[in-house]
Amino acid sequence: MKKFFAIVLGIAIIAMVGYGVNYALTPLYTQRLQYVTQEDSINTNGFIIRDEWVMYSRSSGTVYHSVSEGERVAKDSRIGLLFYGDVAEDSIKELAVVDNKIKKASAETGDYSVESMDSTTIENNIYRRENRIIDAAAENDIISINQYKNDINSLRKSNELASGDSLAEFENQKNQILGSVGVANEDITAQIAGVFTKYVDGYETLLVPDDIGNYDIAYFESLSQSPQTEKIGTRVEAGGAAFKIVNNHVWYVMMSIPSDTMKKHETGDSVKLRFNNMANAVVKGAISAVSEESDGRMLVTVKCPQYLESALSYRFVDVDLIFDSHDGYKVPSHAIRTDDDGKQKVIGINSNREYECYCDVLFADADGAYVIIDSAEGAENKLSQMDRIVVGER
Repeated sequence: MKKFFAIVLGIAIIAMVGYGVNYALTPLYTQRLQYVTQEDSINTNGFIIRDEWVMYSRSSGTVYHSVSEGERVAKDSRIGLLFYGDVAEDSIKELAVVDNKIKKASAETGDYSVESMDSTTIENNIYRRENRIIDAAAENDIISINQYKNDINSLRKSNELASGDSLAEFENQKNQILGSVGVANEDITAQIAGVFTKYVDGYETLLVPDDIGNYDIAYFESLSQSPQTEKIGTRVEAGGAAFKIVNNHVWYVMMSIPSDTMKKHETGDSVKLRFNNMANAVVKGAISAVSEESDGRMLVTVKCPQYLESALSYRFVDVDLIFDSHDGYKVPSHAIRTDDDGKQKVIGINSNREYECYCDVLFADADGAYVIIDSAEGAENKLSQMDRIVVGER
């Protein structure tokens, strides 16, 4: 029994000595390093403003769209047809099928037109490129070899089309469908380059990029925060929307924020926008316009030159306006020390050893409670290598 108590006493003494050594080596007041993102931001609601062009029908009738929702189109490109009368749904579906065949055939033929080359001509072109591959191989010209191979593949696809259904035949099928409809029609084209859509909400003329400088708080508050989006069908009335093209390169977000928030910012400042109803998508932008103050609020418009596909589906948004953002380590302000040369540092701890970690202060809390820091450029001891920092003396 005595031997047992002696063993227990020995273990207790060893534990106390170990604790004492650890206490001697480790300052009492320490803090684990925490890497955070510090934002100067405000949450608000806003409206998206885009350069949008809506085609309004000059006559009642049936509209056929030959491009898909969300497809990018060039200026003056053909979008479809407007029929001056009723057209059966089956005819519209047939047109869509043959147009898809035409698109596919055009893509497969590449730069080689089936209409301008018969099978013999295509075979001769293939033969010439096969000989050129041999010459290029002798000169070790890999780039030319790949180009000739691509040419041959395109020519072979053209040959397949020439021997079966060709572009000319597909075009003939389309003309037959149009002839059977028996209703006059006209081409409809895009007046601007952008993204095609069948959805309109009536705000296309209420929110216009050219008028951003004229909007104020009163106008913002007059707009409904529940815009009603409608999908354009095949049947259109005179003066009704036939389709819409949206400029996908530059767009704007107009927001109402407290005027006190804008005292530290001005037009031209770079900011970020985080859209909470678009899976927290973040885009960069710049403050484009600021209205006069009204009842303690100002209208701020941010220009966004970054394409965001999901933004095309929204008009009213829940958004965080981020003026500034810093990534670094959050530490108490009193943990920052200054050496004789005026350089700032903290005392880091790694495996119970202390290190001088020189740092840059990226952000300081207004009340002085904490700062955001990161290792100074060229610092020998990096904060990322530390487990803890000293925040106070024993």
